[in-house]
Amino acid sequence: MAARVEEIKGTQLERNVSMCVEREEGGIDTTPNQGQFARIGEPGLSFFGLDVTPNSRVRSSLGHTSVSLNGGPVEIFLANESVVENVSWISYEGLVAHELSDASRIPAEIPDDVPRNEQATPPQTTDGLLSQQALANGVSLYVADRYVERYGGHLNVSVLDANESNWKRRVVQSAYSSGYRYSVQTNQRSIPETSTPNSTAQILHPNREIDVVRLPERPNLSIDSVEHVKSDRVGELFLRGTFRTNGVSAERAAAAAAGWTNDRLDHYRADNSTVVSWRVTWQNASERAEFVETYDAVYDYERVEAIREVDCGEPGRYLSASQNAVTVLQCGG
Repeated sequence: MAARVEEIKGTQLERNVSMCVEREEGGIDTTPNQGQFARIGEPGLSFFGLDVTPNSRVRSSLGHTSVSLNGGPVEIFLANESVVENVSWISYEGLVAHELSDASRIPAEIPDDVPRNEQATPPQTTDGLLSQQALANGVSLYVADRYVERYGGHLNVSVLDANESNWKRRVVQSAYSSGYRYSVQTNQRSIPETSTPNSTAQILHPNREIDVVRLPERPNLSIDSVEHVKSDRVGELFLRGTFRTNGVSAERAAAAAAGWTNDRLDHYRADNSTVVSWRVTWQNASERAEFVETYDAVYDYERVEAIREVDCGEPGRYLSASQNAVTVLQCGG
């Protein structure tokens, strides 16, 4: 199988590979790297109205890969075959081909002179991680699809858009299927370093030139003794998943998020409270208005002329809109 995958993908495994099959026959979860997709953290989950509890639950997976930095073997862990038999969208052959394709992009060795913090995959934002995961798994699904066509098995990526109750599962399934569509349309079997998308908007619109404008500035807050904790970018794909989680149809969610050009989510601490600000920039005023209309159907908020007018004395959510930007501020207890 490794030789067949190498032939289809046009690359060779640069490390030895060992495969292990889990004995557990428990539940399944198609969400890889669970911690990365909750990167926005508890304040961010609360900001978007997403439940923290089910998203921190540890679940088993269909497969995952472990790799050392010093050139050691790639270890692929696969779910029990009886578990995969109950997954309608992929066969065991497709799963193994997917994991082998993913393993073939791992370099032989990461140089010791590269600082450890640079060895993590940049950019370290929710949007960047979703984009990279979508592309990597999209290419692997693309290779697996070619494999099962030629050698047998089955793969049905379209069902990954099926409605599920868990928001993170749905967002990541959307990342899988979006990455697959991108890989098919761009005919990618490997990941050219020079053309790797850095936003999910580029993955979602492979035939459109996406002009990701510069990161928005932090809003001017009239809050004393506020401590900035961190910044993040959630991206277009996350917006789609969030709207769908809150009951918006797939079509409306896609339309409301489609004009995204950049966003900035900031977490602050002020005394015993938390403050979250989110500034989104849009292609034009009509795209901004379409987003606000959908946002209005999901969230309760107070409209203000400028965020700096809010003193956050009590918990609340506030929205300020300009020509092509929307800024939302949430004051928490």
